[in-house]
Amino acid sequence: MTTRPPDPPDARRAQRVVVRLANLQRSLLGMAFSIAGPRAAYGFMNLFGRLLYRLLDPIRMLSEAQCAAALRDHVSPARARRIAADAFIHRLWNLADLLLARRYLRNPPPARIGGRIEPDQRRRLQDGQAQRHPIILLTAYYGPYDLLPIFLGHNGLHAHVLYRPHANASYDALRQAARALGGCAFVSTEEAVAELPGLLERGETVAIVGDHHGGRTDLPVTFLGLPTRAIKSVALLACRYDATVVVAGLQRVRRSFRFRFVVGDVFGPESWADADDPLRLVTERYLRGLEQIVLSDPEQYLWTQPRWGAEQTRELVQAHVDQLPESSA
Repeated sequence: MTTRPPDPPDARRAQRVVVRLANLQRSLLGMAFSIAGPRAAYGFMNLFGRLLYRLLDPIRMLSEAQCAAALRDHVSPARARRIAADAFIHRLWNLADLLLARRYLRNPPPARIGGRIEPDQRRRLQDGQAQRHPIILLTAYYGPYDLLPIFLGHNGLHAHVLYRPHANASYDALRQAARALGGCAFVSTEEAVAELPGLLERGETVAIVGDHHGGRTDLPVTFLGLPTRAIKSVALLACRYDATVVVAGLQRVRRSFRFRFVVGDVFGPESWADADDPLRLVTERYLRGLEQIVLSDPEQYLWTQPRWGAEQTRELVQAHVDQLPESSA
């Protein structure tokens, strides 16, 4: 006897129920974390995440496969599996950070929380903004990336942050309310084509997640040693508006509610002025900067996103499963 799949209306109702339960759980966690504080919040998410990671085989295989392939020249397969597991915990800590942000990250946050850009680098960026020089800040799905707009603002830097709205409206509202604590503005991905050129032309700073996998018409490159395609838009904007490109990320310190900025590279129009292919030079250089950040602490990278495209991700996962002992697959 076979079970007929639920009708679409039933499936949609079930999905709405799951979303509401998740929103309720998140609300309760937010109240609990606000009372208990960051240490308890991180501890709970660590225990919960370890259990969840063991239960979610597809997520575990994806994370392990991509991590092992990308870090094969840097760590052993066993170490890559541990990094992948730790990275999943960092993903859950991202939620804890958002739930703690409104209490602990108001301007200015306590000095013990950190997140200050090095004085020379901060002064250079502030001078560029004062002179209305366009700046493109590139980051990755790394560390507490949702908090990066907060700390930009706390460092006296105003940016227009490109973001993709989340499908869960309640979670999206939580995320945006927290990220707005630094005073940055936000540009949705739907508005990007119309908004970003004008912002750079006026000498504004824009912040973009730059490690997305591009489409077939984008630039063939490598990222962490694996073939991929990089979106052309970043290099096109940088070259057209003579922008300074800053490759940076926010990093957790000692697995606690403390943070620091890490800078992978800073370069400007003089770097590509005489290049035969300026688009490739800009793209390759910012990718190398992002790689440097990821490799500085790879357990903070989001290995559960299909970074190298759906087709290659399936191949990486299958190759990883084939190499595992039968008891682990």
